[in-house]
Amino acid sequence: MNESFDVIVTILELIGTAAFAASGALTAIKRRFDLFGVIIIGVTTAVGGGIMRDIVIGSHPVAAFRDPLAMSAAALVSVLVFAALAVKGGDLGGKALKLYDTAMLMLDTIGLGIFTVTGITAAMRSGVSDNTFLLVFSGVITGVGGGVLRDIFVNKKPEIFVGNIYACASATGAAAFLLCYGMMSFMPACMVSLAVTFSLRLMSVKFGWNLPKIQIKARQERRIAATKENLINKKGA
Repeated sequence: MNESFDVIVTILELIGTAAFAASGALTAIKRRFDLFGVIIIGVTTAVGGGIMRDIVIGSHPVAAFRDPLAMSAAALVSVLVFAALAVKGGDLGGKALKLYDTAMLMLDTIGLGIFTVTGITAAMRSGVSDNTFLLVFSGVITGVGGGVLRDIFVNKKPEIFVGNIYACASATGAAAFLLCYGMMSFMPACMVSLAVTFSLRLMSVKFGWNLPKIQIKARQERRIAATKENLINKKGA
């Protein structure tokens, strides 16, 4: 892979890092974390997926620790987001709340699309270009991993398990990239992948697309809760 390719990937990674760091920082601020907590959640959201990917593909030490640029950029963005909201008094009510939700959606979508592509390229660099499944998995785990860690750290159900289509959008974008990369150069393939991921993710939110899930009735929920309570009481006895 030539030098211009590396420059493009680095730029994309920085944009994705900034987007995910901002989404992590906003989530932490809404949960009333202090500045240190905001930085930790912002950095975790930005580099968490890449760390998971590097562990899976056996790239050691992981990129986030080999090159501190991504972590530094994520920390800086988190501080700037914190400062910007501090100046405005931290108001997230009314119009500000709607703006927060829109910003979270767009930042998450941008980060998801970019990190899906850069996750695949990182796997390619590690020498697994002939393993399509691993390439797609690397793209998806890079795209969604940081968001999963963010949600776990703030005691929230991970978005990819309960919300609109998220991981599926990443997987579809990854497949589109690999399909196009076999027929065209990197940037056109990247643009197609980003367009597919963005479109699928945003349309899923707009039209309420979700994967099927079982709606447990209230009686069943009470029965499950009672069963759990009985098990706990038996263990404590």
